[in-house]
Amino acid sequence: MTAADHQHANAHGHDRFQGVPGLVIGAVLLVGRGAVSRLVADLADVGPGDRVLDVGCGPGAAAREAARRGAAVTGVDPAPLMLALGRRLSRGRTGRRITFVEGTAEALPVADRSVTVTWAISSAHHWADTEAGLRELHRVLEPGGRLIIIDLGPHQRDDVRVRLAHRWPGFSDDAMQSLIAAAGLRGGDPVPVPGKLEVRLWPATRLGAAEPVLPRELADLGLSE
Repeated sequence: MTAADHQHANAHGHDRFQGVPGLVIGAVLLVGRGAVSRLVADLADVGPGDRVLDVGCGPGAAAREAARRGAAVTGVDPAPLMLALGRRLSRGRTGRRITFVEGTAEALPVADRSVTVTWAISSAHHWADTEAGLRELHRVLEPGGRLIIIDLGPHQRDDVRVRLAHRWPGFSDDAMQSLIAAAGLRGGDPVPVPGKLEVRLWPATRLGAAEPVLPRELADLGLSE
């Protein structure tokens, strides 16, 4: 799929996240998201010094949870309305730690190896290309960085797909773990998440030890410590 194909597919798929329908979906995303946000932040062991990327951040509940724990956070979402809601709801000291940026999972506006933690909470089922999205998550994670994906297991609920603009009817453990491995990430054991539908959590890490960050002056000179 070309970059133009991604742009067309994402523009079409995210029409529902604008206007009044978008506000309704934004409200749905906020309800009950606090417990999931805390679970993800706990499992990723988020704390001061972490650089967190929230892919498909919506109105920013999980981004705010990471920021409250002292992390610097970037929230990426393709829907301008969701980003506007996130900025409006993220005020004060916590909000100053969050940057909301428009973008897609398949073309993240984030530098290589620039984040220590990334997650996608109920986001992957919207991606136009899940393989490309996982490759991008690998690209932006520093070696040793942590990834968590939470999404639906396989289901036949066409009403859910249509009402919430899902592209994919959930993911089996085998399918998601294959995608994670193909992207060059090391997957962990999947974890069930309580909910009305089957929800799964898939942890992963980028292989390799974290590389030391040189002081800017030494890095500019091409010197090592």
